[in-house]
Amino acid sequence: RSRALRQERALQTLRTRERRLRLAVRDSEDGIVHLEPVRGAGGRIVDFLVSDANVRAAALFRRAAGEMEGRLASSLASLASGTELFSALVRTAEEGTAYRAEMRAHPRFVATSWLQVRAVPVDSGLSVSLTDIRDRKREAARLRRASLTDGLTGVLNRRGFLTLADERLLAAREANQTALLFYLDCDAFKQINEVHGHQTGDAALTHIARALRSAVRETDLVGRMGGDEFTILAVDAIGDCAHTIRTRIAERLDALNESGVLPCAVSISVGHAFAPCDAQPELSQLLELADRDLLDRKHIARSARRAMDAITQSTRPPRVRRNAERVIAATRLTGAVTAA
Repeated sequence: RSRALRQERALQTLRTRERRLRLAVRDSEDGIVHLEPVRGAGGRIVDFLVSDANVRAAALFRRAAGEMEGRLASSLASLASGTELFSALVRTAEEGTAYRAEMRAHPRFVATSWLQVRAVPVDSGLSVSLTDIRDRKREAARLRRASLTDGLTGVLNRRGFLTLADERLLAAREANQTALLFYLDCDAFKQINEVHGHQTGDAALTHIARALRSAVRETDLVGRMGGDEFTILAVDAIGDCAHTIRTRIAERLDALNESGVLPCAVSISVGHAFAPCDAQPELSQLLELADRDLLDRKHIARSARRAMDAITQSTRPPRVRRNAERVIAATRLTGAVTAA
């Protein structure tokens, strides 16, 4: 009799534990699905049958509670035969190993955009847990954007520009595309800070960054390398793209100066380097070439201004003065450095 009582107590304990586990699985914040392999000719796994699923799993697949059991995985788009996840689950079932991965999910079929999937062999099937990691991914993306963005101007910071520009140039090489890299700095920026204050200097940098961003395509990269220095990378630059971008920058700065939002006019010097599709240099080489072009242009502009000053102080005719003005204007828009 005492043995029968012990067995009865042990059985009650097991039932209590089972009930607790079932409640824990049912109310879990993770989706939990048990899959039984469906085998075809030769014993090959051709599908999975959902033998059990908790409420959260049903909700993830946009199903009501109780609608999952008895369904084939092929009826659930994210687990359908031929998908990467289905192939991974087949390997897990056949090899008896655990599987874990993060995957994008299509919101049309799954009530999230990112899932963490874990699968372990259990008896003859698989126990699969599905965790909605959409918020975590969004936060990670936000933190990454913040780490790559300049806090003052909103464009890429130095680290962000170098990181993304390297990726873009690699993609351009693989796609056999050309690239243009611009190096820019604000003229007499130190004087702006000294005369009008650092707050005006910060405002000038912010407005310049906006002007640069509006002068290029959505896909082009704009970065602040530090201080008053900016960079632009334009990939798949066809035709006379350098002249077009320079002209747009000049137009945006003219509009900025005419708006009167700053107590002083601002101007920038622009150098650039061109990378043909058949000879893509490293990013460091492009930056060096564009910076060298910038310095050369600033030197030419200073020489032209000195010549203009000498002319305006002389008695030479206005025609000569106009020619000097055209030389100064030409230094802003013409010329190029090519990376071969």
